[in-house]
Amino acid sequence: MNPPLLIASGIGLCLCLYSCEPDYPDSTGDKQAYVPVYMSATEKNNISLSSARTTERSGKIYAFANYIFQNDQNKGIHIIDNSDRMHPKKIGFLNIPYNTEFAVKGNYIYANNVNDLVVIDIRDINNPTVVNRVEGAFPYVNQQYPQQTGYFECPDTTKGIVVAWELQTGKTVNCRR
Repeated sequence: MNPPLLIASGIGLCLCLYSCEPDYPDSTGDKQAYVPVYMSATEKNNISLSSARTTERSGKIYAFANYIFQNDQNKGIHIIDNSDRMHPKKIGFLNIPYNTEFAVKGNYIYANNVNDLVVIDIRDINNPTVVNRVEGAFPYVNQQYPQQTGYFECPDTTKGIVVAWELQTGKTVNCRR
């Protein structure tokens, strides 16, 4: 290799390493880091019907009979009365913690509830009932670290199941990916 090129490469490498941000375990400040969102096993089983509400993060929409079902990512399913096609009206919200997908067949909604498959009888739309739960039907997504690279707060399994990651500022940072 050409000596001037070798020296230039060495200087470039030194500058690159010098400009890298050092690890900062257990530090706080205005750094952004991903923080795990936990859910307890008992919270996972709280599937219930509540009053209609505003959609936060819309997902899949499914039409069935005189109803429209709309997923609200990680929250549950909006129930919309579509009997008057010109004026559909939200009539309820089916709370399904960390629900991201669903399908309707016959008189049943098939939905994920974190990693479980739940079957909900909707023959009485005002009183939907969980009739079956297949635990562990879907594998957990690896939640040891966020999908994005960067700094994050290491998960603590004693706090529950990691179901999501939120980017926050000024949190304790003790891991990096």
